Amino acid sequence: MSDGPQPRSNRPVDDEVSHLVLAARDGDPEAWRELVDRFARLVYAVAVRCRLTPADAADVSQTAWLRLAENLHRINDPSRVGAWLVTTTKRESLALIKARARYEPVDVQVIDVVDERDGPADQVSRSETITEVATAFALLTERCRELLRRLVVESQNYQQISAEMEMPVGSIGPTRIRCLASLRRHLEEAADAR
Repeated sequence: MSDGPQPRSNRPVDDEVSHLVLAARDGDPEAWRELVDRFARLVYAVAVRCRLTPADAADVSQTAWLRLAENLHRINDPSRVGAWLVTTTKRESLALIKARARYEPVDVQVIDVVDERDGPADQVSRSETITEVATAFALLTERCRELLRRLVVESQNYQQISAEMEMPVGSIGPTRIRCLASLRRHLEEAADAR
């Protein structure tokens, strides 16, 4: 038997992080809060390092915490929960980036923006506004784009949306508000960049 450090796999599970993970696994809300307090900045920083906007980094961070909650009982080495969160955050960030890359932007050239009653300046202004909104819309998550399309373009009611998008009726309104806030944020960022 050597006096050197023991391999990591033989470490007892009584270190502080392991204790928090095991307690959170057993349903201790205080342990869960402590885990979030310890690792929230790390998770957010990883998402930001993946070049996500602050809003997208916050969304990805929430998703990473949701994944941890869903998989807490599957974590083999509770002391490595930080590494698990980093890996999960990177995966979720890349998934979001790939989803955005697959999006095919709306061809705003096919939208009829001419109103014979408007003068040339009004027609140009309306065309620019439509282009700006379409660009900001393309930056939304796929779920937000789908929800807003169903609400605005197709005028579907909440019951239809709930059934087709598998969303609880009660979450549609709050989700719509978050999606519109995100759209507004993208529009403001574009305006600030000009």
